Amino acid sequence: MLVNGGSAVNIMPKSTMIKLGITVDELSRSRLMIQGFNQGGQRAMGMIIIELVIGDLKSNTLFHVIDAKTSYNLLLGRPWVHENEIVPSTLHQCFKFYRGGVKKILGDVKPFTEAESYFADAKFYIYEDVAYEVIPVEVHLTGQAIPRKDE
Repeated sequence: MLVNGGSAVNIMPKSTMIKLGITVDELSRSRLMIQGFNQGGQRAMGMIIIELVIGDLKSNTLFHVIDAKTSYNLLLGRPWVHENEIVPSTLHQCFKFYRGGVKKILGDVKPFTEAESYFADAKFYIYEDVAYEVIPVEVHLTGQAIPRKDE
């Protein structure tokens, strides 16, 4: 699952739809054209509302289904983030929300399998046991200070 506040829609790949036992006949029509990073467009196969349960968080979520190879099972975009008042943190790989108190959901520390290592971001997760040599670097800054406007 990928929480992406930059996405205007929630996306479900066809592979996830099949794993959930959802058939194409259960999808509502969608005329949505989804534009990706490469600026190429892809028409959604359809859309469906499912009850999404993540820890203590339950929400009926509208997903647009696409037939594409993705690095995620579900992409939760701005509609889901805003409806559920989510505060995501990519740095800490988690998100927080309020339901009778602040709740925190942690992300997967190993989001990729070896079979999925062709995805660009996988290199940051697959070989985490590899230790790289730490090289100390000394930086000497030279130059003049920029004068303040009031001087």
